[in-house]
Amino acid sequence: MITTNGKWVGGTAIVLLMVGLVLSYPLLLALGVSMLAALLVGLMFVLGRPSLSAQQTVQPTVVGVGDAATALVTVTNTGSRTSSPVVAANHIGGTLASLALPAIAAGASHVASLPLPTATRGHFRVGPLTIERADPLGLFRVTTHRGAEAALVVHPAIHSMVPLPTGHRREFEGAAAEQPHEGGISFHSLRDYELGDDLRLIHWRSVAKTGNLMVRKNIITSEPRLMILLDTWAGSYVGDDFEDAVRVAASLVQAGCNHNYPVLFRATNGLAADAKASGEGRTDIMRMLADIQPNADDPGLNGVVRFTDRVEGVSLGAVTGQPPAERTVGISRARSRFDMVTVVQVGETHERPPMRIPGALVLNGSTSTEIADKWKARFG
Repeated sequence: MITTNGKWVGGTAIVLLMVGLVLSYPLLLALGVSMLAALLVGLMFVLGRPSLSAQQTVQPTVVGVGDAATALVTVTNTGSRTSSPVVAANHIGGTLASLALPAIAAGASHVASLPLPTATRGHFRVGPLTIERADPLGLFRVTTHRGAEAALVVHPAIHSMVPLPTGHRREFEGAAAEQPHEGGISFHSLRDYELGDDLRLIHWRSVAKTGNLMVRKNIITSEPRLMILLDTWAGSYVGDDFEDAVRVAASLVQAGCNHNYPVLFRATNGLAADAKASGEGRTDIMRMLADIQPNADDPGLNGVVRFTDRVEGVSLGAVTGQPPAERTVGISRARSRFDMVTVVQVGETHERPPMRIPGALVLNGSTSTEIADKWKARFG
């Protein structure tokens, strides 16, 4: 509570009083007493908590990199007298933003807005509001916290891209169905007979057991799904290359969802989330991409086999940096498990050709922007 200045004043006062008493020097005694009096007055000035309450809201709570976001701070004087002007600070992520509060009449409120930084992706804590009270000489300073924390989520930047190539045509109507279509040859379940059903689909064994007409429900399993795999091995990236990879992965997820594909997101560190053809689950993937970070203890692309058990009709889009060839063999080994495999490399600064991965289409570029341009030129 006492500042560095206050400690110096207190120490000097004690020295002056001791010397004044030993030497019987009234002037030194007077100076020492004056300094102690200044300390007492300063202490009384900051005693007592300010009668201020604070509330804040973040608008909007979820944005993309570079989008505008604002914290609206409402400070109310809950006391019976007008409050004195104070300087407050708002916690935004790991930084503090100063906020000057004017004198507020009893029962009145003051509303202030603070722009929030959105230059980097992530989850950020906003608040609580920190109010500082100090005496005029700066001998004492008291800090109190007001209001609860709010949260801001900044998603990765998105490039305009078309979905992954699948090698399949979509259903005649265009958009993928939320549930598998009936009419294929793959058995799914039994259901009650409906007028007009093909009699060849009647399941006579169930009819004999239950006495009710039951038919086989066969489905079409060829509706393509997209799997976006992000390499999170730190050794694949240099500098800000991982941020470019995250932007490419987020753009491919967005493109798939916008075109009503079921999208499976996987990261080589084990994170996973799925989005339905309706788009449900997309926000969960984007929140995951807002926080994801590379690490050294990661299998990289060689861990792709872990994500390919019991999957059918899936096209893979792997996003990576510039890993060594021995860190990409997992893609080739898992190639037969996917309908189509596309690998995107970021971080190429020497205009070298993409790596050779048997059975995979590989696209190479320096930044996410360059990848988006090459993607458009290649796939439209």
